[in-house]
Amino acid sequence: MKESKEQNKYTSLIIVLSVLLAISLVAGATFAWFASSQEKLRTISLGDPVVVNIAQDSTGVIKPSGAEIPFTIAGNHLLPGMKVNTYAAVKFQQSHTPAVLRVKLTATVEGGTASTDEIADLATELNQQIYDKAYGYIEEGAKWMLDPTSGWWYYTGGSNNDFVTPRNSICESINCEEGPLLEFLDPYKKDQYVYLPTYVDNKFATSVITFWFSVQAVQAIIPSDSDDPNSGFMVNTIDNVEKVFKEAFAGSDSNI
Repeated sequence: MKESKEQNKYTSLIIVLSVLLAISLVAGATFAWFASSQEKLRTISLGDPVVVNIAQDSTGVIKPSGAEIPFTIAGNHLLPGMKVNTYAAVKFQQSHTPAVLRVKLTATVEGGTASTDEIADLATELNQQIYDKAYGYIEEGAKWMLDPTSGWWYYTGGSNNDFVTPRNSICESINCEEGPLLEFLDPYKKDQYVYLPTYVDNKFATSVITFWFSVQAVQAIIPSDSDDPNSGFMVNTIDNVEKVFKEAFAGSDSNI
């Protein structure tokens, strides 16, 4: 009788262990679910950088690193009526990204014994000559348009100029694939020299005249709304692209 009770005890223990084992197997089981997944890829390739250099002549040779830009004419080399070669051109590096371009060429006068007004008058006349030379061949299609509010000249290609409202002029999209050379002033081909006035006399003997040339270029494909990539592209008028230039070159030393 005692032996039977012991057997029942072990039998109950085995049953309990079996139940616990079954519970652990159920708890550790892996369930299969009906599921599906899909993935789509959209690749966006960024354009080439837009890179410009100042050219030293009409062959497109780039000025070497360390070349004096701007170039300065000391007073002891100034002669009344002399002509100054102000060749100014931009050389693009080859790129698949089209660009819009603007340049600025400004003359400043410092030093000498001339009065402040006389110095200011000379600088004004030199800058007026730059203006006249750039517009001197309008009948052939002036390729540049001056924004009088900022002093920057924008490349329009000559067919997109609005002489009534300059800021409505459309900047030409420049094809950079072959590394084009675009000239602003070219004394070698046309009479685009800047001449010192004949009234430059001893008062300017120790003065210094500096011609500052600056160039900037940005990509020509500009969304009309930066927050909406599907909104199309804005018209590249001077008024529109000026905002992009200001943002792209904020704090740059080239904003002369």
